[in-house]
Amino acid sequence: MDTKDMVRLSSLTRLSVTLLLSLVTTVSVSGVTSAQASIRFNSPSLGAPGNREAGASRSAPCAASDRGLVALLPETNLGLTTQAYPTFFAYLPPTTATTAEFILYHEGTDELVYSTSFEITGDSGIASIQLPEQAGQMPLEVGESYYWYFTIVCNPADRSADMTVQGGIQRVAPDSNLLSQVEAAQPQEIPVIYAAAGIWHEALSTLVDLNRANPNDPTVSADLDELLGSVGLEAIANEPLF
Repeated sequence: MDTKDMVRLSSLTRLSVTLLLSLVTTVSVSGVTSAQASIRFNSPSLGAPGNREAGASRSAPCAASDRGLVALLPETNLGLTTQAYPTFFAYLPPTTATTAEFILYHEGTDELVYSTSFEITGDSGIASIQLPEQAGQMPLEVGESYYWYFTIVCNPADRSADMTVQGGIQRVAPDSNLLSQVEAAQPQEIPVIYAAAGIWHEALSTLVDLNRANPNDPTVSADLDELLGSVGLEAIANEPLF
């Protein structure tokens, strides 16, 4: 599959950074406690081309079940982030494949920002890829849009058999109100704040970090189920975290 021939996120170039910043200025978590917080994602009215799900089919011979590859994104297929080096997530279905790829491009220039391949076990679960903060690695810039692909390589000799999902990401600058709320919050309140502000990548990544640090805490696990369910991903909410 030639990723450069796939649909670009051209509509995102017309978005105003000012408009995006308005999404994070009205969040209030006064009186919220870990016991009572409801974590539902407040999806911005912005979207990106592409498909967050790649269904298993006969064209994907490495599929080991009828479940396909899924990018963990809102139904709009676009995630906002405040981070220069964010984390991306995808659900990997059972597969006989042994290799996966992640590729990130700048939307405006089609410049390659990051590319990596890695081994997979074939087990189902939620995988994460963090843009590495290292020498020579380009960060995401505030106000800029990017598009990314997560691919399971079924047959290295015939890439037409790949399972691929596409998503969009844009970095926004949080205002002082959001930052002060996050700084004052308890750990389990932080994903709630980001979810209410429409900041998908931090809502999910902070909640995944909490789950990894507290694997036996049913409240934290329930929060992850609720967040994923709020964007139509309840079917994979209980999958293990890689």
